[in-house]
Amino acid sequence: VDIHELGSGTVPTVAVETKDDPVVIFGGDTIVGGKQNRIVNVTIWLAAMQTTTIPVTCLEHGRWDPGAEMRFDAGPRADLRLRSMVNRQVHAQARAMAMAGAPASAEARYSADQGVVWDEVAMRHDRASTSSPTGALHDLYAREMQDVESVRRAFPYPESAAGTAIAIGGRLVSLELYDRPDTARKLWPRVIEGAVRAHLDHQRMVAEGAVSKPRHRYPDRNALSRMLKRVTEAQAEALRSPAVGEGTDVRFETDRITGAALLRDEQVVHLEVHRVI
Repeated sequence: VDIHELGSGTVPTVAVETKDDPVVIFGGDTIVGGKQNRIVNVTIWLAAMQTTTIPVTCLEHGRWDPGAEMRFDAGPRADLRLRSMVNRQVHAQARAMAMAGAPASAEARYSADQGVVWDEVAMRHDRASTSSPTGALHDLYAREMQDVESVRRAFPYPESAAGTAIAIGGRLVSLELYDRPDTARKLWPRVIEGAVRAHLDHQRMVAEGAVSKPRHRYPDRNALSRMLKRVTEAQAEALRSPAVGEGTDVRFETDRITGAALLRDEQVVHLEVHRVI
């Protein structure tokens, strides 16, 4: 698959060209290069031999390089806190578009709040006492990599697992399911790295008093069943829309969770659920 800037470049979209096989790009994946680094807003199933415009959000406020290579390389999976934020913003945009009733492109329907994301990246650098000449989140990720890898190695893939349930600060913050265990196996290191990055940022937020110190180390034994119940209850008001690429995009939200799923032939390709931050 080739990912490149769309035409001369637009901040909220890039183009993806598939080759001989279909490709799934997951919401929360990041891409580096082009005129500026981006995060992919939603999970997308792309048929073979097609070029598709996909919605993205910039993670590098201080660079728009007209002389840069137009193509992107795969970056790390974004951390869980950022993914929760983008997921909630996309839900709000998709809901607003649906209520307006006006025709909208998939890129417009699944856009995030660029200004808020840039502010969040800047706050991440402040909390970590780091800086980046272009305000790039990936520069912070690179500095964290040694710590991230040491923790990731402590969480090997459990055989036959088809997803993850991740707790940070004593609370269940994320639930993610894939179409089959083989998909989870391939993504496992990237998913765990994203969880570790969220954990490191949470530690910094506790240290500066932005969030309370955890009262307990682990979530209680009913935390997962409660999250699953909230997902089930949220389906009554879920928003179903044509997905970017193939399939159906399903979005749901309550005061406690925000989530999305990509369905293809009414089968779940990817489900992500995040605790509202």
